[in-house]
Amino acid sequence: MAIIVAPRFPNSLFIIHNSRPMKKNSWILIYILAFIVLSLSIPRVKTKVEGKVTDMSAGISSILYKTGYAISRNFQIFVNIRNVEKQNASLTDKLVASEVSQSQISELENENKILKAELGFLSSSDAGTLIPAKIIERDPVTFADFMIIDKGRADGVVINQPVLSSGVLVGQISEVSEHTAKVLLITGRDSLVQAMLQNSRSKGIMRGGISGLVLDNIVSDTQYQRGENIVTSGLGGQIKDGILIGQAGKIQSSQSEIYKSIEVVPIIDLSKLEVVFVEKP
Repeated sequence: MAIIVAPRFPNSLFIIHNSRPMKKNSWILIYILAFIVLSLSIPRVKTKVEGKVTDMSAGISSILYKTGYAISRNFQIFVNIRNVEKQNASLTDKLVASEVSQSQISELENENKILKAELGFLSSSDAGTLIPAKIIERDPVTFADFMIIDKGRADGVVINQPVLSSGVLVGQISEVSEHTAKVLLITGRDSLVQAMLQNSRSKGIMRGGISGLVLDNIVSDTQYQRGENIVTSGLGGQIKDGILIGQAGKIQSSQSEIYKSIEVVPIIDLSKLEVVFVEKP
């Protein structure tokens, strides 16, 4: 048996048995040396591998961080946009509500002004004999034939009663339901009103229609002035006398006719009416 000390590894001893052939011992020595070299070199390989793995991990972590940050930032931007949209929608709703409230206040003020103006034409004795009503529907074609009001039988409205605005005759009740009524306007094609020239006292029949208001059946020798008031005559008993209708205009008939036809100029714009008064029976 021989003891060998490796020059590179002074602390290592190799015992070789002479009883084995030399060739086999040489291979064993080579194996041992290779194992020792590999053992010493593994930490460096491991360190390099770990370094590479660490570098790769750091790169992946950086990518993941940047990707996560971008996603988080985009999500936050989306959330902020949604919040701004909600705030804008809320502000829009508040502005619309404010506009609606202001509109309602303005409408009430307008209605009060109209009622105040209307009541200014009424005497204290008339106030208790009239039913105020709001117009809720108009003749859809010409606005000249009829209108619907929000008062009916339950409020004391009856057929043939006169309907006034600012003390001026605008029509008559033609149909009545429980809570609404239809008003035939003086300009309607079916309207007939007993009327007269206020100064001359000449009486006739006022007709409505497409061509406008006309006072028919006035005796030919009647003298009148253009602009003279035309009022109800009270004949027929349906409408009391003395209610103002309009003013006399030009002659519509020829000189040879027995009766005159006189244009009646309305003093109320029926298309702008909003509130009217129905005279109680």
